[in-house]
Amino acid sequence: MLHEAIRRPLLCLRKELHHRMEWRVIIICLVCSPSMFMEMRSLFHFWFCATGLGSVLELHSAVVSSALDILLRPVSWGISVELGQRLPFSHAYFPSQQCDLLAILTGPLSCESFLGLVSYINALVHLDKTKTSHSLLENLQLQPPRGLVKYNSAWSMIINFPVWFNFATALLFHREGSQDHFSEILSKEIISESISDLSLAQRAAFYLSWVLCPSNDDQRQMLANNILELSHSWTRNNKKRPSYYTSIVNHRRKLQIPTAGDSEKFNVPTNPVSSLIKDFDDRCVKFCSVTAIPQGQAEEPSDFCPSCHNMLHLRIPLGVLLVSSSCLNEQSCDMLLRYTSTGQVLESNEVQIKTKNHANNDGFSTSCRGVSEQWALSGAYLIFGWLDIVEDMSLVIFDCEDTCHRFVSQLRTKTGPYLLKCVKLLLEVLYEPDQDRDSVTDLHNRLLNWKKNGHCCEAFEDIILQMNKKFNLPL
Repeated sequence: MLHEAIRRPLLCLRKELHHRMEWRVIIICLVCSPSMFMEMRSLFHFWFCATGLGSVLELHSAVVSSALDILLRPVSWGISVELGQRLPFSHAYFPSQQCDLLAILTGPLSCESFLGLVSYINALVHLDKTKTSHSLLENLQLQPPRGLVKYNSAWSMIINFPVWFNFATALLFHREGSQDHFSEILSKEIISESISDLSLAQRAAFYLSWVLCPSNDDQRQMLANNILELSHSWTRNNKKRPSYYTSIVNHRRKLQIPTAGDSEKFNVPTNPVSSLIKDFDDRCVKFCSVTAIPQGQAEEPSDFCPSCHNMLHLRIPLGVLLVSSSCLNEQSCDMLLRYTSTGQVLESNEVQIKTKNHANNDGFSTSCRGVSEQWALSGAYLIFGWLDIVEDMSLVIFDCEDTCHRFVSQLRTKTGPYLLKCVKLLLEVLYEPDQDRDSVTDLHNRLLNWKKNGHCCEAFEDIILQMNKKFNLPL
């Protein structure tokens, strides 16, 4: 399963776990034996800590999600009602000391629940500091706390629920005046529960820094401070933008994207997204060593497919897209998606460079030898995977199905142009002889799902038709 996940980065793992019979049988067997399920989780944890591969984390999360879905809807997995009733409760599949944490992670996704999650983590950090202090008195030597990254730790459990990481990135950049669907939901709860935006941003910064630096308290605190300052800087820049005042004066009026002249008038950078990316890369990335590419890798970075490495820390700026997508133009979205998928910081004018000029014909494989193939595959991998998480998150957050659909549709519209560039370049590689048929099928399935959900422009439809004709694929 892990080999497939690494070899086929565009594969939708949760669908595969449900539809591919041999995989489904494995998951059902694990669910029938909680002890084996926990053994499987510990194995995934060790693999992830040893390799840093995002594919390991993604498969681990997919298996956990599928197991919980089996417990909730056993019949949909082909399990009889009688057997389903005999399955243990969900807490039997996780460490006994984390029952309360499991209840939070599988409960409602809200500001109040998030504050509860952060309080839980704070208590763990305080307890770990206390244990470390006692250890220092006994051993007279300073050692970083390691308890938070054990296979049965809260950290190992929390990273299997990526919706909370996405939710934290949204809270980090949410401020009064944002009129996107997600921001409106957050604003309503903030007002009704009397929660301050600043308090949420502080806790979001703490949560994100803890996930990225769980075993080094000093680095975590510095990272949290830098992430929070990034949030404040984004807020200050947006308050100077004409679109901010337009939204405050008239909520019904469509947000306007400021021109270069408007930006000079309000003394704000022409492209605040560019400033955000540069600040984040300069001040935050250096602290994110735990979930980034392991420093001990002997090979060159170019020898690895970027989509396989866990670049969770680079997804923090995507919180801007969640809460302020209507304020971002295509150029800003391209810049944001290019950075979060590859880690490359580009100037505004560099985004418009035609990457086709740098393409080569080395082929499409997990080694990703061509520079253009790297960013194309990484971009498609990011957008498809991130939107999968966003859809899960929106189903929990929005009460109205229509609002949920509009929210996801808006994000697909914003990410669509960049995805189209990635897909076109991937097709140039896939059309070459002796290419992996599975890669073609995975991309085709992703595009069909994109079309099925009503977010398929004419260009995507043309690509689907071309693939159907070229590779004899089913409609």
